[in-house]
Amino acid sequence: MADNSLSSLGKIFRSGAFVFLGRILELGISFVGAALVARYIGRTGFGSVSLGSTLLTFTASFVLLGTQTGVARYLPRFDGVAERRGVLLSAAQILLPLSLLTGAAYFVFADVIARRIFTDPAITPVIRVFAVGVPFIALEKFARGAVQGTQRTIPQVILQNIIIPSTRISLVVVALLAGARAVGISWAYVGAHVAAAVVGVYFLHRYTPFFDRVGATMMRKELLVFSAPLTVAAIMSKILIDMDTFLLGYFVSTGDVGVYRVVYPLANLVLIVLTSFGYLFMPVISELESRDAGGELRETFQTITKWVFLLSVPIVLALALFPRPIIGLTFGAEYVSGAVALSILSVGFFVHAVAGPNDNTLNAIGHTRLIMADNVVVAALNVVLNVVLIPRYSYVGAAAATAVSYTVLNLLYSTQLYRRTGLYPVTRTLLTIAGVLAASTVVVYVGVYTFLGTELLGMVAFAAGMAPVYVLSILRLGGVEEREVEMVLGFEDRYGVDLGPVKSLVKRLM
Repeated sequence: MADNSLSSLGKIFRSGAFVFLGRILELGISFVGAALVARYIGRTGFGSVSLGSTLLTFTASFVLLGTQTGVARYLPRFDGVAERRGVLLSAAQILLPLSLLTGAAYFVFADVIARRIFTDPAITPVIRVFAVGVPFIALEKFARGAVQGTQRTIPQVILQNIIIPSTRISLVVVALLAGARAVGISWAYVGAHVAAAVVGVYFLHRYTPFFDRVGATMMRKELLVFSAPLTVAAIMSKILIDMDTFLLGYFVSTGDVGVYRVVYPLANLVLIVLTSFGYLFMPVISELESRDAGGELRETFQTITKWVFLLSVPIVLALALFPRPIIGLTFGAEYVSGAVALSILSVGFFVHAVAGPNDNTLNAIGHTRLIMADNVVVAALNVVLNVVLIPRYSYVGAAAATAVSYTVLNLLYSTQLYRRTGLYPVTRTLLTIAGVLAASTVVVYVGVYTFLGTELLGMVAFAAGMAPVYVLSILRLGGVEEREVEMVLGFEDRYGVDLGPVKSLVKRLM
């Protein structure tokens, strides 16, 4: 079982490394593009583009009907070409017509949405532009789910982390040079999804039997039975993610939406490690569960959770403790008023990361109705909190509502996962390391705050003080375990890389 566990972990870690590097590239490009847009067209213009973009991604969750997750789950379970092609065709026959009809409806009723929901008729043309993108984003996400089901990582990185951000920033630069404002920028955003959809069709052709001239064992009913609860869960999840943006536009102003949509993606950096490992986690766990490999599943779950926590700590400390210099350096002084919201959001997302890939695990073992119920409860809670807090506290209230909602959601997920499988994310080693890091953070931060404050110089001094504590805590308190060392040795053999100096240094520190 140890060899199998190493194989599963190695597969997820290799995938996670590729996706992580891709995410870093994507975020770098996206930040440059978003900063250009935010600085050039101002809070109100950026807010209108953010509303349109959020409406597009929210709609995608509905029109997909959870089929992309169903495809990712079912493909690894079939070996026959007819069954695998049937999974893909069944999903496409569901989502493509629905996405076309939904996009057309948004286009026709854009003025009603702008006036009645966001009380800002000026954003009508922006909504119409993003309505055109609905079928393309649906096709793009379907292709990504199909490639995920083949357990390939590089196509996902190319689609999500290279094609979309690079196309978007290229088109944004062209639009800005041409003097375009919100509508022109909106076309740049949609154009990125069009490019991703085209490349996604190529990957469908290359890596799946979607276009093969063979028979197909259709399974629309099975796919819908599995995916229908995920549809509700996905919509509820998007309510959790996006309702604050919509309600800010309704209760406050498009300018406040602009500030919030600056701090929200910054706070989302905390989740970069979780999403990187999570890409291949679900199909791998599904495969382990299908062959009843309980011990291997537990080891894989706890090891991934540990490294998600450890690698997320530096990110949350920077964002939560030093929000002002981070916002000022990236998006400019106009958005620094969102500093408190950034601190609150980053802590909320860190709780989500600490809980580990619990939702992916529940998906993999087939508890989609449970996920649906949890998301319905938390989405309702999120709406209530937003309605109560946003009129009084604007984007700070939205951030608090999101942080509380994510905490409740992960408590539900983790409790139910433990009751059904005995899996839990926290181990004694992880608790020990967390305790040491928490105590060290308090000591170092108080010292830095007292003498240097919390601007750029203080942030640099804090990083210098915490870096050795962080590294030594991981190495001396059992953060690196024997099976992870064996994975490194396997990496050397597989790729012919000599990590001798690194291993020698780690052995001395351990």
